[in-house]
Amino acid sequence: MNSLKSKAPSNDDASSNAFPKADARHWKLRLMERKYTERIKLIPGREYSTRIEHGGIGFFFPLESGDEERAAARALDIYSTVTRDGWAAAFEQYPREVTVAVFWLWSPLACTYTTLYTIPVATADTSPQRQSRPSKRSCPVAVVEADSGVRRALARWINRQSGFQFDAAWPSVKEAVAALPASSARLVLVSRDLVERPGGDGIEAIRRVAPRSAVFAIGAYEESNYIFHSVTGVKTGYCMRRVAPDRLFEPMARFAHETAFDNRLISEEIKHYFKGLFDLPAGGGRETEFANLTGREREILLCLSKGYTDKEIADALSISVWTVHGHAKKIFEKLNVHSRTEAVIKFLQK
Repeated sequence: MNSLKSKAPSNDDASSNAFPKADARHWKLRLMERKYTERIKLIPGREYSTRIEHGGIGFFFPLESGDEERAAARALDIYSTVTRDGWAAAFEQYPREVTVAVFWLWSPLACTYTTLYTIPVATADTSPQRQSRPSKRSCPVAVVEADSGVRRALARWINRQSGFQFDAAWPSVKEAVAALPASSARLVLVSRDLVERPGGDGIEAIRRVAPRSAVFAIGAYEESNYIFHSVTGVKTGYCMRRVAPDRLFEPMARFAHETAFDNRLISEEIKHYFKGLFDLPAGGGRETEFANLTGREREILLCLSKGYTDKEIADALSISVWTVHGHAKKIFEKLNVHSRTEAVIKFLQK
Protein backbone atom coordinates (compact mmCIF):
# COMPACT_ATOMS: atom_id res chain seq x y z
CA MET A 1 0.00 0.00 0.00
CA ASN A 2 1.01 3.62 -0.21
CA SER A 3 2.65 5.24 2.78
CA LEU A 4 0.07 6.05 5.45
CA LYS A 5 -0.11 8.43 8.39
CA SER A 6 -2.77 7.12 10.73
CA LYS A 7 -4.65 9.20 13.28
CA ALA A 8 -5.99 6.09 14.97
CA PRO A 9 -5.04 5.63 18.64
CA SER A 10 -3.31 2.47 19.75
CA ASN A 11 -5.35 -0.47 20.98
CA ASP A 12 -4.36 0.18 24.58
CA ASP A 13 -5.59 3.79 24.40
CA ALA A 14 -8.82 4.08 26.39
CA SER A 15 -10.13 6.67 23.95
CA SER A 16 -10.10 4.12 21.12
CA ASN A 17 -13.48 2.82 22.33
CA ALA A 18 -14.88 6.21 23.29
CA PHE A 19 -17.24 6.47 20.31
CA PRO A 20 -19.41 3.84 18.57
CA LYS A 21 -18.97 3.16 14.87
CA ALA A 22 -22.26 4.93 14.21
CA ASP A 23 -20.63 8.18 15.37
CA ALA A 24 -18.50 10.19 12.91
CA ARG A 25 -16.05 10.89 15.75
CA HIS A 26 -15.14 7.21 15.75
CA TRP A 27 -13.99 7.51 12.14
CA LYS A 28 -12.24 10.82 12.68
CA LEU A 29 -9.85 8.96 15.00
CA ARG A 30 -9.12 6.44 12.26
CA LEU A 31 -8.34 8.67 9.32
CA MET A 32 -5.17 7.91 7.36
CA GLU A 33 -3.52 10.51 5.19
CA ARG A 34 -2.42 9.36 1.77
CA LYS A 35 1.00 10.74 0.97
CA TYR A 36 1.39 9.36 -2.55
CA THR A 37 -2.05 9.97 -4.02
CA GLU A 38 -0.53 10.81 -7.42
CA ARG A 39 0.03 7.07 -7.81
CA ILE A 40 -3.64 6.18 -7.61
CA LYS A 41 -5.55 9.33 -8.59
CA LEU A 42 -5.78 11.13 -11.88
CA ILE A 43 -5.56 14.44 -10.01
CA PRO A 44 -2.94 14.51 -7.23
CA GLY A 45 -3.82 15.93 -3.85
CA ARG A 46 -3.97 15.12 -0.16
CA GLU A 47 -6.78 12.79 0.77
CA TYR A 48 -7.83 10.80 3.80
CA SER A 49 -8.60 7.10 3.74
CA THR A 50 -9.81 4.57 6.28
CA ARG A 51 -10.46 0.87 6.66
CA ILE A 52 -14.12 -0.08 7.06
CA GLU A 53 -14.72 -3.39 8.82
CA HIS A 54 -17.97 -5.31 9.27
CA GLY A 55 -18.82 -8.96 9.70
CA GLY A 56 -15.19 -10.01 9.79
CA ILE A 57 -14.49 -8.35 6.42
CA GLY A 58 -12.63 -5.11 5.80
CA PHE A 59 -11.58 -2.84 2.94
CA PHE A 60 -9.76 0.47 2.56
CA PHE A 61 -11.88 3.30 1.17
CA PRO A 62 -10.65 6.69 -0.12
CA LEU A 63 -12.71 9.44 1.50
CA GLU A 64 -12.30 12.02 -1.27
CA SER A 65 -11.42 14.88 1.04
CA GLY A 66 -8.44 16.33 2.85
CA ASP A 67 -10.77 17.85 5.44
CA GLU A 68 -11.08 15.74 8.59
CA GLU A 69 -14.75 16.50 9.26
CA ARG A 70 -15.86 15.74 5.71
CA ALA A 71 -13.70 12.63 5.51
CA ALA A 72 -15.10 11.29 8.79
CA ALA A 73 -18.66 11.98 7.62
CA ARG A 74 -18.04 10.09 4.38
CA ALA A 75 -16.54 7.16 6.31
CA LEU A 76 -19.72 7.04 8.40
CA ASP A 77 -21.83 7.09 5.22
CA ILE A 78 -19.89 4.12 3.83
CA TYR A 79 -20.12 2.19 7.10
CA SER A 80 -23.87 2.88 7.34
CA THR A 81 -24.37 1.61 3.79
CA VAL A 82 -22.43 -1.58 4.55
CA THR A 83 -24.38 -2.33 7.75
CA ARG A 84 -27.74 -1.43 6.23
CA ASP A 85 -27.49 -2.76 2.67
CA GLY A 86 -24.42 -5.04 2.60
CA TRP A 87 -20.99 -4.94 1.02
CA ALA A 88 -22.25 -5.35 -2.55
CA ALA A 89 -24.32 -2.19 -2.25
CA ALA A 90 -21.33 -0.28 -0.86
CA PHE A 91 -19.16 -1.46 -3.75
CA GLU A 92 -21.75 -0.09 -6.20
CA GLN A 93 -21.63 3.36 -4.60
CA TYR A 94 -18.10 3.93 -3.29
CA PRO A 95 -14.60 3.36 -4.71
CA ARG A 96 -12.26 1.03 -2.80
CA GLU A 97 -8.49 0.93 -2.70
CA VAL A 98 -7.12 -2.27 -4.20
CA THR A 99 -3.62 -3.44 -4.96
CA VAL A 100 -3.44 -4.92 -8.46
CA ALA A 101 -0.51 -7.15 -9.46
CA VAL A 102 0.52 -8.52 -12.85
CA PHE A 103 2.43 -11.80 -12.54
CA TRP A 104 5.02 -11.85 -15.30
CA LEU A 105 7.09 -14.86 -14.19
CA TRP A 106 6.51 -17.74 -11.80
CA SER A 107 10.03 -19.13 -11.36
CA PRO A 108 11.37 -16.92 -9.97
CA LEU A 109 8.15 -15.11 -9.19
CA ALA A 110 8.21 -11.59 -10.60
CA CYS A 111 5.38 -9.09 -10.64
CA THR A 112 4.67 -5.39 -10.90
CA TYR A 113 1.95 -4.01 -8.68
CA THR A 114 0.18 -0.76 -7.99
CA THR A 115 -2.70 0.70 -5.99
CA LEU A 116 -5.90 1.70 -7.80
CA TYR A 117 -9.31 3.03 -6.87
CA THR A 118 -12.13 0.82 -8.11
CA ILE A 119 -14.80 2.54 -10.20
CA PRO A 120 -18.28 1.85 -8.77
CA VAL A 121 -21.48 1.58 -10.79
CA ALA A 122 -22.48 5.05 -9.58
CA THR A 123 -19.68 6.59 -11.66
CA ALA A 124 -19.38 3.91 -14.35
CA ASP A 125 -20.52 6.31 -17.10
CA THR A 126 -17.26 8.25 -16.62
CA SER A 127 -15.00 5.19 -16.97
CA PRO A 128 -13.16 4.66 -20.25
CA GLN A 129 -14.49 2.20 -22.77
CA ARG A 130 -12.92 0.74 -25.89
CA GLN A 131 -11.82 3.55 -28.13
CA SER A 132 -14.03 3.99 -31.20
CA ARG A 133 -11.01 4.17 -33.52
CA PRO A 134 -8.36 1.77 -32.23
CA SER A 135 -4.81 2.89 -32.87
CA LYS A 136 -2.83 0.57 -35.12
CA ARG A 137 0.21 1.39 -33.02
CA SER A 138 -1.31 0.37 -29.68
CA CYS A 139 -1.53 -3.09 -28.20
CA PRO A 140 -5.17 -4.07 -27.48
CA VAL A 141 -5.63 -5.46 -23.96
CA ALA A 142 -8.43 -7.67 -22.66
CA VAL A 143 -9.27 -8.29 -19.00
CA VAL A 144 -10.92 -11.33 -17.40
CA GLU A 145 -11.97 -10.30 -13.87
CA ALA A 146 -15.13 -10.97 -11.85
CA ASP A 147 -15.12 -7.69 -9.90
CA SER A 148 -16.76 -5.02 -12.08
CA GLY A 149 -15.20 -2.16 -10.12
CA VAL A 150 -11.72 -3.59 -10.69
CA ARG A 151 -12.48 -4.17 -14.38
CA ARG A 152 -13.45 -0.54 -14.87
CA ALA A 153 -10.38 0.69 -12.97
CA LEU A 154 -8.10 -1.47 -15.10
CA ALA A 155 -9.78 -0.19 -18.27
CA ARG A 156 -9.08 3.38 -17.20
CA TRP A 157 -5.41 2.76 -16.45
CA ILE A 158 -4.74 0.45 -19.40
CA ASN A 159 -5.53 3.42 -21.64
CA ARG A 160 -2.82 5.32 -19.76
CA GLN A 161 -0.07 2.75 -20.33
CA SER A 162 2.19 3.96 -23.10
CA GLY A 163 1.54 1.85 -26.20
CA PHE A 164 -1.43 -0.08 -24.78
CA GLN A 165 -5.16 0.28 -25.20
CA PHE A 166 -8.17 -1.27 -23.48
CA ASP A 167 -10.11 -3.56 -25.83
CA ALA A 168 -12.58 -5.73 -23.92
CA ALA A 169 -13.42 -7.26 -20.54
CA TRP A 170 -15.34 -10.30 -19.32
CA PRO A 171 -16.37 -11.42 -15.82
CA SER A 172 -15.64 -15.12 -16.38
CA VAL A 173 -13.27 -17.44 -18.20
CA LYS A 174 -16.21 -19.08 -19.95
CA GLU A 175 -17.30 -15.77 -21.51
CA ALA A 176 -13.71 -14.88 -22.39
CA VAL A 177 -13.12 -18.21 -24.12
CA ALA A 178 -16.26 -17.69 -26.20
CA ALA A 179 -15.38 -14.12 -27.22
CA LEU A 180 -11.59 -14.14 -27.57
CA PRO A 181 -11.38 -15.82 -31.02
CA ALA A 182 -13.14 -12.78 -32.50
CA SER A 183 -11.27 -10.28 -30.33
CA SER A 184 -8.28 -8.21 -31.44
CA ALA A 185 -6.63 -8.44 -27.99
CA ARG A 186 -2.91 -9.23 -28.06
CA LEU A 187 -2.45 -9.03 -24.29
CA VAL A 188 -4.89 -10.84 -22.01
CA LEU A 189 -4.92 -10.37 -18.24
CA VAL A 190 -6.71 -13.11 -16.32
CA SER A 191 -7.68 -13.01 -12.65
CA ARG A 192 -5.99 -15.69 -10.56
CA ASP A 193 -9.22 -16.06 -8.60
CA LEU A 194 -10.92 -17.30 -11.77
CA VAL A 195 -8.26 -19.66 -13.11
CA GLU A 196 -6.98 -21.21 -9.87
CA ARG A 197 -10.26 -22.39 -8.41
CA PRO A 198 -10.51 -26.19 -8.02
CA GLY A 199 -12.37 -27.69 -10.95
CA GLY A 200 -12.42 -24.40 -12.85
CA ASP A 201 -11.00 -23.47 -16.23
CA GLY A 202 -7.25 -22.90 -16.08
CA ILE A 203 -5.30 -20.17 -17.80
CA GLU A 204 -4.46 -22.71 -20.53
CA ALA A 205 -8.09 -22.47 -21.67
CA ILE A 206 -7.42 -18.81 -22.49
CA ARG A 207 -4.15 -19.61 -24.25
CA ARG A 208 -5.78 -22.28 -26.43
CA VAL A 209 -8.31 -19.85 -27.93
CA ALA A 210 -5.82 -16.95 -28.13
CA PRO A 211 -2.56 -18.61 -29.23
CA ARG A 212 -1.16 -15.39 -30.71
CA SER A 213 -1.77 -13.36 -27.57
CA ALA A 214 0.41 -12.93 -24.48
CA VAL A 215 -1.55 -14.14 -21.46
CA PHE A 216 -0.65 -13.24 -17.87
CA ALA A 217 -2.32 -13.71 -14.51
CA ILE A 218 -3.37 -10.76 -12.37
CA GLY A 219 -4.52 -10.47 -8.78
CA ALA A 220 -6.48 -7.86 -6.84
CA TYR A 221 -5.73 -7.58 -3.12
CA GLU A 222 -6.78 -5.52 -0.13
CA GLU A 223 -3.13 -4.77 0.72
CA SER A 224 0.17 -5.31 -1.07
CA ASN A 225 1.54 -7.74 1.53
CA TYR A 226 -1.24 -10.14 0.51
CA ILE A 227 0.52 -10.63 -2.83
CA PHE A 228 3.34 -12.48 -1.10
CA HIS A 229 0.98 -14.52 1.07
CA SER A 230 -1.14 -15.52 -1.94
CA VAL A 231 1.72 -17.38 -3.61
CA THR A 232 3.29 -20.44 -2.03
CA GLY A 233 5.92 -22.99 -2.99
CA VAL A 234 8.21 -20.58 -4.86
CA LYS A 235 11.76 -21.87 -4.34
CA THR A 236 13.62 -19.62 -6.76
CA GLY A 237 12.89 -16.24 -5.15
CA TYR A 238 10.55 -13.28 -5.42
CA CYS A 239 10.78 -9.88 -7.10
CA MET A 240 7.72 -7.71 -6.49
CA ARG A 241 8.05 -4.15 -7.74
CA ARG A 242 5.67 -1.32 -6.90
CA VAL A 243 5.08 1.03 -9.84
CA ALA A 244 2.82 3.96 -10.66
CA PRO A 245 -0.53 2.92 -12.22
CA ASP A 246 0.53 4.09 -15.69
CA ARG A 247 3.68 1.91 -15.61
CA LEU A 248 2.09 -1.43 -14.72
CA PHE A 249 3.07 -2.96 -18.10
CA GLU A 250 6.61 -1.64 -18.05
CA PRO A 251 8.29 -5.10 -18.20
CA MET A 252 6.92 -5.69 -21.71
CA ALA A 253 6.61 -2.10 -22.90
CA ARG A 254 9.14 -2.69 -25.69
CA PHE A 255 6.70 -5.08 -27.37
CA ALA A 256 3.67 -2.80 -27.23
CA HIS A 257 3.86 -1.89 -30.92
CA GLU A 258 4.58 -5.39 -32.23
CA THR A 259 1.89 -6.78 -34.51
CA ALA A 260 2.61 -10.35 -33.39
CA PHE A 261 4.02 -11.62 -30.12
CA ASP A 262 6.77 -14.16 -29.64
CA ASN A 263 6.17 -15.38 -26.09
CA ARG A 264 9.74 -16.67 -25.80
CA LEU A 265 11.17 -13.23 -26.61
CA ILE A 266 8.71 -11.56 -24.25
CA SER A 267 9.80 -13.93 -21.48
CA GLU A 268 13.46 -13.08 -22.08
CA GLU A 269 12.71 -9.35 -22.07
CA ILE A 270 10.80 -9.65 -18.80
CA LYS A 271 13.69 -11.57 -17.19
CA HIS A 272 16.09 -8.88 -18.40
CA TYR A 273 13.86 -6.16 -16.98
CA PHE A 274 13.73 -7.65 -13.49
CA LYS A 275 17.39 -8.64 -13.49
CA GLY A 276 18.28 -5.05 -14.36
CA LEU A 277 16.62 -3.77 -11.18
CA PHE A 278 19.38 -5.27 -9.04
CA ASP A 279 22.38 -3.75 -10.82
CA LEU A 280 23.70 -0.24 -11.20
CA PRO A 281 23.97 0.72 -14.87
CA ALA A 282 27.41 0.02 -16.24
CA GLY A 283 29.46 1.80 -18.85
CA GLY A 284 31.53 4.93 -19.32
CA GLY A 285 29.47 8.06 -18.90
CA ARG A 286 26.75 6.40 -16.88
CA GLU A 287 29.22 5.03 -14.35
CA THR A 288 30.80 8.47 -13.99
CA GLU A 289 27.40 10.04 -13.47
CA PHE A 290 26.73 7.82 -10.45
CA ALA A 291 30.27 8.03 -9.06
CA ASN A 292 29.44 11.01 -6.86
CA LEU A 293 26.76 9.10 -4.94
CA THR A 294 27.71 7.86 -1.49
CA GLY A 295 27.19 4.25 -0.49
CA ARG A 296 24.07 5.15 1.46
CA GLU A 297 22.69 7.18 -1.46
CA ARG A 298 23.22 4.20 -3.77
CA GLU A 299 21.33 1.97 -1.34
CA ILE A 300 18.43 4.40 -1.24
CA LEU A 301 18.40 4.78 -5.03
CA LEU A 302 18.29 1.00 -5.39
CA CYS A 303 15.33 0.90 -3.00
CA LEU A 304 13.60 3.66 -4.97
CA SER A 305 14.06 1.63 -8.15
CA LYS A 306 12.24 -1.26 -6.51
CA GLY A 307 9.26 0.96 -5.75
CA TYR A 308 9.82 1.19 -1.98
CA THR A 309 8.02 3.97 -0.13
CA ASP A 310 10.06 6.30 2.07
CA LYS A 311 8.86 4.46 5.17
CA GLU A 312 9.78 1.09 3.66
CA ILE A 313 13.27 2.40 2.86
CA ALA A 314 13.62 3.75 6.39
CA ASP A 315 12.60 0.41 7.86
CA ALA A 316 14.89 -1.56 5.56
CA LEU A 317 17.94 0.60 6.31
CA SER A 318 17.11 1.27 9.99
CA ILE A 319 17.08 5.04 9.54
CA SER A 320 14.39 7.70 9.97
CA VAL A 321 12.02 8.80 7.22
CA TRP A 322 13.48 12.31 7.49
CA THR A 323 16.95 10.90 6.85
CA VAL A 324 15.59 9.19 3.75
CA HIS A 325 14.13 12.52 2.60
CA GLY A 326 17.51 14.21 3.08
CA HIS A 327 19.41 11.57 1.12
CA ALA A 328 16.77 11.61 -1.65
CA LYS A 329 17.18 15.38 -2.01
CA LYS A 330 20.95 14.99 -2.41
CA ILE A 331 20.44 12.20 -4.97
CA PHE A 332 18.18 14.45 -7.03
CA GLU A 333 20.77 17.23 -6.93
CA LYS A 334 23.66 14.97 -7.94
CA LEU A 335 21.73 13.35 -10.79
CA ASN A 336 20.22 16.69 -11.89
CA VAL A 337 16.63 15.42 -11.64
CA HIS A 338 13.55 16.78 -9.89
CA SER A 339 11.62 13.68 -8.76
CA ARG A 340 12.05 10.09 -7.66
CA THR A 341 10.54 8.95 -10.98
CA GLU A 342 13.20 10.83 -12.98
CA ALA A 343 15.92 9.47 -10.68
CA VAL A 344 14.75 5.88 -11.13
CA ILE A 345 14.44 6.25 -14.90
CA LYS A 346 17.99 7.56 -15.08
CA PHE A 347 19.13 4.75 -12.78
CA LEU A 348 17.55 2.06 -14.95
CA GLN A 349 18.67 3.38 -18.34
CA LYS A 350 21.29 1.18 -20.01
